Amino acid sequence: MDKALEHLLSTVVQMRREDEELAREEDVIHVSETVSAAASVYETVRNALEYDEEHLLRRNAIRRILKRRMIDVPSGEMAQKLIRELIWARYLPNGKVPSRLVEKVRAILEKYTFLFLTLEPESKDGQRVYDWLLDVLSVEIEYSLGPPCIDEALASFAYQELKKRVDWQTQTLPSEDRDLQLYIAIHRAVLKSNQATLRYRILTLYYNTWRKAGAGDHVVKEIAMNLVKVIDSVEHQILHPAQDEMYRFVRRHAIVFHVLSDIVRDNPEAFASALQAGDMTSIDSAVMKAAEARYSSFRTKLGRTVVRAALFLLLTKSILAVLLELPYEIFILRTTDYLPLVVNILFPPILLMLIGLSVRIPKKKNTERILDELHAIFGVGDEFSLIFKRKRPWGRGALWWIFNTLYMAILLLTIIVIVTVLSSFDFNPLSIFFFIFFLSLVAYFGLRIRNTRRELVIIDSSRGFFGTLADMLFLPIVRSGRWVALRAPRVNIFLFFFDFIIEAPFKAAIDIVESWLVFLREKQEEI
Repeated sequence: MDKALEHLLSTVVQMRREDEELAREEDVIHVSETVSAAASVYETVRNALEYDEEHLLRRNAIRRILKRRMIDVPSGEMAQKLIRELIWARYLPNGKVPSRLVEKVRAILEKYTFLFLTLEPESKDGQRVYDWLLDVLSVEIEYSLGPPCIDEALASFAYQELKKRVDWQTQTLPSEDRDLQLYIAIHRAVLKSNQATLRYRILTLYYNTWRKAGAGDHVVKEIAMNLVKVIDSVEHQILHPAQDEMYRFVRRHAIVFHVLSDIVRDNPEAFASALQAGDMTSIDSAVMKAAEARYSSFRTKLGRTVVRAALFLLLTKSILAVLLELPYEIFILRTTDYLPLVVNILFPPILLMLIGLSVRIPKKKNTERILDELHAIFGVGDEFSLIFKRKRPWGRGALWWIFNTLYMAILLLTIIVIVTVLSSFDFNPLSIFFFIFFLSLVAYFGLRIRNTRRELVIIDSSRGFFGTLADMLFLPIVRSGRWVALRAPRVNIFLFFFDFIIEAPFKAAIDIVESWLVFLREKQEEI
């Protein structure tokens, strides 16, 4: 059996044993179930407004708590309050978190406090460095509360398997950067690590003693003295020009490792026995079952995402209609034509739902390809290689001018056709503007939603004649929507309201209520 695969299996078994030992801990932290219910409801409502992966929500909560509480608070007190808040919100189980974790978190906070003290808040880089450290600190604390040993073992296995199969047919990615770029792409595609997580992972690659370092250790002082250089070096790798192409390259094969992870986590002993005995029938059956479960989960998640996005669009468009379009109709044009209003309100969410819910996965062929690659990985099937090529950007030659002119002509022609059709139905200029504006955004976000299928589909999908024609006609509109989305304000006003107006007083009230309940319980015991 491959050593990396053997390590993955042993890690799953070991983590199960540690979870069982943790459940037998006697000195654990308890919080009031009453206040926990209130805090949990708050987090559920708040997280509904944040489009982020589920496994990142606890890390995000840790960062918010740190940012709110980390103002001249001793590390021990900060660690205690942080863990209690996480238990309140049910990111950690009540009555099962060992008290010794408080000391662990306190030591991490003291290590980072040394780095925070080197910052110059008024300097140009001060806020950037502060946010960067807050990201890395929140990830390290989360890892201390629940070490991602299985994820690390899975990433290591995926890295070993892909590295020996990649055929680097590119001269624009330096050989010294290839291994690290592959590593980052695997963490993005297989583990779905966000930027904060990548920052921490690369920092610990550069300084492999960082995880176990204390506040006064040499490595902490070294990083503190070169903090800006360290950050720039990490960011250079995360934002490498080749990283997005490398990520898409790895993403096509992520489903192979996801399915393998599912069957290993489900029953590591049975999988190991079947593999050693060469019982590929049992393994193939488990793989097909895990793949089908992934497809089903994707459909559920996709439906939930599309419905939530459609409702958000419906609400947003209704508000705009009441605040802008309707007054424009009544007071400027002095008409009461409600057709444009109704179309502009209903068309964007309906179009988004049609785009999102029309996603299809070629299950049979896709599962067969997953089995082929896993057979090769297990050493019982035909080997495969993966060719990585970087797309060269178009030069500014004659073809560049011809293609861009054609591209702009298609965009202009599309807009002219839409304006002509809408004008024939008595749409006013403002209604036409909103129709085209939301059409481009919906086309862009709808395409992004459809592209989430690429996390599951490993085979090449042929677009066909009509697909190619649709790309040619609608790609300019989609690109326009992307241009608008990237330049639109990124501040979510609802999240701002929750994080800066509601959260601090709400959590303070919960703290007071819990203290009062503890006081009452002590008085009852005295009777």
